[in-house]
Amino acid sequence: MPDAARQLSATLQAPLPDAFDQLADTELTELDRLLQTALRQRGDNLDAAIDTSLDYVPRLMRPAVKKALGL
Repeated sequence: MPDAARQLSATLQAPLPDAFDQLADTELTELDRLLQTALRQRGDNLDAAIDTSLDYVPRLMRPAVKKALGL
């Protein structure tokens, strides 16, 4: 398995479908880059949503809520 396919498989945390054997290393590398960008953006969006939702929690309760959420 080429390094690009191995990296994409690691990013997906799953084996690649058989059809991915037809893709060039550059295409696999680009897919991996796009996937990592999407995962990073999703994480940023989730962090922003959590921060925004804490605005609805009374200020004195925020530390306890953050601790309960593991933040």
